[in-house]
Amino acid sequence: MSETEDQPSRLPLRRVLPSRKRLTELTVVVFGVLIALGLENLVQEWRWKLEGRELEALARQELELNLAQAIERIAVDPCLRDRVALLASGLRGEATSYAPQPAARGTNSSVNRALAQAYEPVLRPWRSASMERLMGAEASKRVAPERLLAQSAVLTTLDSIRRDQMEEVAASGRLLPLAVGVPRLDAEVRAGLLADLGDLDRARAGVELVSRRLVDRGTELGVAPDMRDVQSRLEELRAVSGDCVDVQGGLAIARQLAESAN
Repeated sequence: MSETEDQPSRLPLRRVLPSRKRLTELTVVVFGVLIALGLENLVQEWRWKLEGRELEALARQELELNLAQAIERIAVDPCLRDRVALLASGLRGEATSYAPQPAARGTNSSVNRALAQAYEPVLRPWRSASMERLMGAEASKRVAPERLLAQSAVLTTLDSIRRDQMEEVAASGRLLPLAVGVPRLDAEVRAGLLADLGDLDRARAGVELVSRRLVDRGTELGVAPDMRDVQSRLEELRAVSGDCVDVQGGLAIARQLAESAN
């Protein structure tokens, strides 16, 4: 048997080309898929932009409330300064005892009122949930970078206020003996109480300073609290803490913010 007879027969190769109709159908399918993907991307982009605007609006509302609270804290600071000075006056000199100096019971604080307090910190809930969501969301990429930077600065400022406020609460708790009185005031006890009072005063000053910084952040963002809300808060604060509350100074800050927001 010859070699040619042993090899299987091969069919001639032919190029199979799709018909024009088939090409048209494939083209339509490809363009349909591309259009669908493009529309989906456009819809998703629209959703992210909408989410970004909604979060910015909520963050603005949070900042308005925080600014009202910052103004409260700035206005009441003269009262707190005077209170620290009064507590310190009894620790100076050669006195061997300390008369009770309980703070007036008001509505400034959420501290346990079953216990007498020598110093009642003015506690407020500083809100930032929407700001934090805005910074971490995909929608943040659709917000102007300068506005994101300003929101980030606000968050940093709020963290500082919370930290100083907690230090103020902790230091005021250590000053409980000044509220109930110290029958034996020796040098060691005096030194410890003065140190705690110094910690308290630093924390107080820190909260007031950072509250003013928050006002600056509000000016940068063009955000202002409701004037009627600020006035109501300040009047209530004065009813609790007395005429030492700087109501006019607080209202002046609120007006400055309103002018920058217009």
